[in-house]
Amino acid sequence: MLKDSMQAHKAIRFDEGAKAAFILLLFGQLFLDNGLYLFVGLAVLGFCLYYLQQPLKPSVFTIIFIYHFIQVSANVWLSNYLGKDLNFRSDHMDTATIFSYVGLVFLFGPIIYYQQRIPALSLTGLRKHALKLSTKKSFRAYVIAFFVANFLGGVAFVIPGLAQMIFSVMSIKWFFFLLFGYQVFLKKEMVKYFVIVASLEFLLGFISYFSDFKTVFFFLGFLAVAFIIKINFKQVLVASVGLVLLVFLGIKWTEIKDQYRAFLNVGSNSQTVQVSGEDALSKLIDLGTGDNPEYKGDATYSFLDRIQYTYHLAKTMDRVPAVLPHEDGKNIASIFEFVLIPRILNPNKPRLEATVKTKKYTGINYLGYEQGVSFSLGYFADCYIDFGYYGMMIPLLILGLILGGSYFYFARRSSHNLIFNYAVVGAMFMEFTAFEMDGTFFMGRLYATLVTFFLLKLILFPRLYKYLQSNEVSRTSIPKQ
Repeated sequence: MLKDSMQAHKAIRFDEGAKAAFILLLFGQLFLDNGLYLFVGLAVLGFCLYYLQQPLKPSVFTIIFIYHFIQVSANVWLSNYLGKDLNFRSDHMDTATIFSYVGLVFLFGPIIYYQQRIPALSLTGLRKHALKLSTKKSFRAYVIAFFVANFLGGVAFVIPGLAQMIFSVMSIKWFFFLLFGYQVFLKKEMVKYFVIVASLEFLLGFISYFSDFKTVFFFLGFLAVAFIIKINFKQVLVASVGLVLLVFLGIKWTEIKDQYRAFLNVGSNSQTVQVSGEDALSKLIDLGTGDNPEYKGDATYSFLDRIQYTYHLAKTMDRVPAVLPHEDGKNIASIFEFVLIPRILNPNKPRLEATVKTKKYTGINYLGYEQGVSFSLGYFADCYIDFGYYGMMIPLLILGLILGGSYFYFARRSSHNLIFNYAVVGAMFMEFTAFEMDGTFFMGRLYATLVTFFLLKLILFPRLYKYLQSNEVSRTSIPKQ
């Protein structure tokens, strides 16, 4: 239960038990296999999270950092699970791991700076902003946005020239989800409706071919983490149990995923759903609750291998510069050329095929676009290809400045209401959770998102905020904090 407080909190407080648990875990990892890499990773995690996540401020980059950390660390966990040296698949896996951790510091350092610049706010102060908005209107707006987003999802592929802008507009649904969720948390009203909405998003995520059920967890995590003010030892234990449960569910999903997708596309090998939602959920329950004798692999290995993404970076380091030279900026220049020059000005602009670059720099003969699959290299590897081990930190730092600066702008200027603004930045940036994102795709989505939301701020947000204001309180604007 959140208790009213007039005190503005500048940092999350830890009780002695929580501090002791973290210190014990940190130094205890030195006694495990690959302990140095585990130690460095957890030290980076603790340092960045302490300064990145501040009470009652948006937690979108906290979620992004945690997911990046998991994808960097998973190869270490995989090696330990197999009882093998970290370099069992690549001679540069250890180097890729360390430089990925360092890269996270350079990437998130500027974001921490901008997060610190957002004034601290008390729970009472944040609740005042929530009371300026109507929970019922926010819920109705979410329902409308839900159906509009589903419609636009089909239109986007019909109008490829506007697809990126349409995808950015579709994220407005998650803006309303967060706006509604903030008010539910702060005003304790329409709680049942929010539970239904979150459950529906989760179930519909399973029905889609790519099973995008984890998206709603990211946004629920955003809301939960944003309200953390103090962490005690009991909460650490509860979180540990929850983490174990999530890992178990992840391994189980890995075991049944291929069979489930084969059921969805009726064995057609297409990335489509050709069965009803009811049949899909029934099949999912059958697979999830029973044994799976058809699965012959190691589900734990497959789970860890799927979430890790330093392997491609390590394989790139194997080949650059030993086989292929550094590009000295040409690679990143080609990314900006692809992103900034529209097809109307360049009719010969090729389609984005991430696998082509991945095959070139890793030497792995992956299937590609023609076979309906794509393997991305990862944007950290894009930076390494151009500038090497130390030079790659410069573009990561610049990217952090762009992300942090735009985050700060929209968190302060989207409206006069902090709840509204915090929901905006959550919807804007949550799509950048993955360490594995191809550099061209990352920059293309970032460019489209910034342009789209800037236009929305100028044209839509003033009218939308006016509509969402509560009828029960004064229409007087809240002064900017």
